Amino acid sequence: MGFSRKEAPNCDWCKFRKNCFYGLLEDAQSKKTWREMRVANRFRPGETIFYEGEKPSGAYVVCTGKVKIYKSNNAGQQLLTRIESPGDLVGHISMLAGWNYSGSAEAMEESVVSVINEAELRDFLLKHPKASLALLSEVSRDVRRGEAKARDIAFKPARSRLAGTLTRTMNPATKPYPIVASLKRKEIAEMAGLTIETTVRLLKDFEERGLTRRKGKDIVVTDPERLKTLAGHFS
Repeated sequence: MGFSRKEAPNCDWCKFRKNCFYGLLEDAQSKKTWREMRVANRFRPGETIFYEGEKPSGAYVVCTGKVKIYKSNNAGQQLLTRIESPGDLVGHISMLAGWNYSGSAEAMEESVVSVINEAELRDFLLKHPKASLALLSEVSRDVRRGEAKARDIAFKPARSRLAGTLTRTMNPATKPYPIVASLKRKEIAEMAGLTIETTVRLLKDFEERGLTRRKGKDIVVTDPERLKTLAGHFS
């Protein structure tokens, strides 16, 4: 089954709307138009949303679930560059710049992803100038995230980088402790800019220090405040 309006969640009822581009829209008409433009699809874990090198056809919004963005080389090795959560825009920078996608997008868990095709989105931005400013805000946030990651890799020791990665990817809503869910050690290592060996060693150290503990495939953050302190202020 492909993208359809039937699969697109109602933005007004969505619990993630405050984290979404939709939440930045100010007037009722622009919100109505945005809702009507979207089509959506449901992706199973491991399914690809778009491939690196493809010509963008529009901008995507993660409605539910998690989506990873990664780059590949000729040997089939992957470098995970970021993880997108509900409310995040995906592929918008490549579309606006007229570039091919710089990475592939893949569902990490069952996810609903909406898309707005390029022609409709550009027409929408022309008719709603304030929406253009909202989109500029989203692009600026993405640039800031990239700069923060580059700065972390350049200046932070491995321990702080790993702590920062866990802090950014943990779900603070889970009780009694935040959880980093569904991430493989390899993916955590790639996000932190570390080798798998170093990541495994540091995760064991965090457990011994009472910062985290393992729960099946998940990592339970038992002392989030100490972990944030270890991560430092850059992230």
